Amino acid sequence: MFPNRSLALSLFAILIGLQGHRGAAAESTAEAGFVRLFDGKTLDGWHLMNGAAFVAEDGVIKLNGGRGWLRSDKEYSDFVLRLELRFMKPRQDGGVFLRASEEGNGWPSRRYEVQSENSPRMAKVFGANYDLNVELAQKVLKPIEEWNEYEIKLVGANLEVRLNGELVTTSDGLSKYTRGYIGLQGEGGFHEYRNIRIKDLSK
Repeated sequence: MFPNRSLALSLFAILIGLQGHRGAAAESTAEAGFVRLFDGKTLDGWHLMNGAAFVAEDGVIKLNGGRGWLRSDKEYSDFVLRLELRFMKPRQDGGVFLRASEEGNGWPSRRYEVQSENSPRMAKVFGANYDLNVELAQKVLKPIEEWNEYEIKLVGANLEVRLNGELVTTSDGLSKYTRGYIGLQGEGGFHEYRNIRIKDLSK
């Protein structure tokens, strides 16, 4: 009786271990090629632009009001950008800058922007024509203080924006600017960001 019981427990442990290994492998494959842009502790690799008030605290990047923007250290052309964000108050205005220039008064003078606002403007695109499924975006947008995930894929002139796994915005009009910085906009909002990572698809 006891040997059989021990064998059963051993087999069970092996199965659990294999499942965990497969899960870790799948997660690793899903994130293959991605590089973290935020170390979870500091703003190393980022630059505060035009009086921006972003800070790294408690494992997140926080914006508690203020203007300006947070600029990536490197420029990118084609990429997949993944990040998590949450809104700390109703209707908080902000955005994710793509292919942005360094110069500009307040914000970069040359940029594309994916809107980050917990309102019907969520996932709107500035700087190009776009198709936004407002109904779907509002359906999957999470309440205040809950984390949302953006996946922004930009290749050539083509843009796809996924919000919490759902494709909500597309555009084929991002041909004017071919390379630039990633940025987080400060426009008086109260936002938090974490798990910012990028896969560079540039050739």
